[in-house]
Amino acid sequence: MSRTFYIKNTKAPKVMSPNELLALQPKDFVQYSLREDNEDYDAIMAAPISEYGVMLMGRDEHSGRGFEVAYDSKTKQYDVRVFTPSTLSDWDSALLFIKNLGQHLGSQVVDEEEVTYAPEAIDYDYRNDIAFGLQHYQENSGFIFGCYRPLCIDGAVREALLAAEDKVQFFSDWVVEQQNLDAFVATPMFYQDRKSKAIYGAYAITEGVPTVLPYEYPPFIDPTRWDIKEEDIDKWELTMVVINGDENDPEAYEVIASINYRDFLAHLPEDSYEVLDGHYMVATLTREVMKELSNEV
Repeated sequence: MSRTFYIKNTKAPKVMSPNELLALQPKDFVQYSLREDNEDYDAIMAAPISEYGVMLMGRDEHSGRGFEVAYDSKTKQYDVRVFTPSTLSDWDSALLFIKNLGQHLGSQVVDEEEVTYAPEAIDYDYRNDIAFGLQHYQENSGFIFGCYRPLCIDGAVREALLAAEDKVQFFSDWVVEQQNLDAFVATPMFYQDRKSKAIYGAYAITEGVPTVLPYEYPPFIDPTRWDIKEEDIDKWELTMVVINGDENDPEAYEVIASINYRDFLAHLPEDSYEVLDGHYMVATLTREVMKELSNEV
């Protein structure tokens, strides 16, 4: 579910680049779709956004889910899509983005129901949109996709949401907090064994670094980022890395073991992690714990 707003491109055929779109906004507006170390980063950010497709944008340290920005070459308009449910800050950021873009283009803003707004006077009832989206969790658990990682609304989190007097505010605060933790978000890697053709999924954790990892098995695979299904994975592993010396020296990092992920979860000491939601935890492993885990499994 989502809500999309359309801004006519009065300067067609010129299409703005992601850099140009972000330059219209306050300095803390960012994009979440590309890593800066991507070899094509500079070229993509300087090219018309229509050449990239859909880009996730938002406001650094304020966004929970972000919002999508795209360009429709057929209708010659910019599309800004806000997820349902999004956070209050996501909506504030998206509407500010739309306002600045609309004013720059001298264009009105039209929503999915063909309601037209002046860019500086969009009075869409987004609190109601969030509340509508949250009704799903009255009877169901599930995943939502944030600007950095998925979140699982289940268990204690879902119970707290349902018990909250202001569910919209609770949801907004929780999502933004979870997306902006002072922890490294581990990204799964996938590879195929040349001989057996088995497909492996792998996470990595470095000693002393708080790291967001799945604590349920099998790990959830974000379909918005990966074109692979859970049932395609034959085995999940965890690679444990220690630092011998200066953490800024790439040569100081050493892999001490790769272990079965299911075994890792079974033997992980309770004081080495904190549960975040219905699927994820933040784990911090010492070198000693890593050695114990590698010996136990």
